[in-house]
Amino acid sequence: MRKLFTIFLLLSSLVATSQNFLSWQFKDRYFSFSVGTGTSTYFGELNSKNSINDNLSQINVGIEARLLNRIGARIDASYFTLSGSDQNAADSTFERQRNLSFNSRNFHFQLHTIYYLRPYQGDYFKRWSFDPFVFTGVGYMKFDPTAELGGETYSLREALTEGIEYKTWVTTIPVGIGAKFKANEFLNVNLEFSYHFTFTDHIDDVSTTYATEFANATSRLLSDRKEEVGVVNPDFYDQIQPGTRRGNPDNNDSFLQITLRAELFIPPNLFSRKNKAVIKKPSAY
Repeated sequence: MRKLFTIFLLLSSLVATSQNFLSWQFKDRYFSFSVGTGTSTYFGELNSKNSINDNLSQINVGIEARLLNRIGARIDASYFTLSGSDQNAADSTFERQRNLSFNSRNFHFQLHTIYYLRPYQGDYFKRWSFDPFVFTGVGYMKFDPTAELGGETYSLREALTEGIEYKTWVTTIPVGIGAKFKANEFLNVNLEFSYHFTFTDHIDDVSTTYATEFANATSRLLSDRKEEVGVVNPDFYDQIQPGTRRGNPDNNDSFLQITLRAELFIPPNLFSRKNKAVIKKPSAY
């Protein structure tokens, strides 16, 4: 987290030092603040059909700086939920017999580099009405998969369902596309699609094999839940035993986000005592 803020401050310094010879590009407001919401869809062992979630499951805030003619940088913070369940798998499959599920509340901090497909117009209020872009970067995410058992919610990481300890923070790589739609001289409405690669296969707590030793009965029940659905497929039912395959460690988990943002351009003297009006009409109006 500290590294992300340090990098963003360095980028901000670059904007300040570039202002002299790029002043024709950066008139008034080259920083913007955004807030948004949208959907989050997890992809991994507990989403065998790769179904897309259409429920609002995220909120985010961001600060962006326009650095060059087609380049911008954004620091972004978000809270979102992910979930998956074998109950959505096809009948008689291994996944349906396995009968695992999870929910996770996540905090995500990201630094994005943005490439705009159209050049900057010269003043923020002269920007394009439709401004498409692509972006990538790096993120750091906190996750903690949980599941319900007997009306109580338990941390699957602490239950050691596979006998493996894993960290709650993970690095992510976002890749996305989007477009900004000009609402007025101060405001954009942005639509983004981003796919996030992660360096873990434990977002859903399912990766390797069933644990062979447990600290207590609750951990055992959270690890193997085939008895809750009975015999769905006799072959798979017999295969599910301590030490046998539970997931696929060769493929890391990932997630997709669809985000709608409201973006407001920030006056350069917003925090100055001389600036009594937070939003003023640009000189062109």
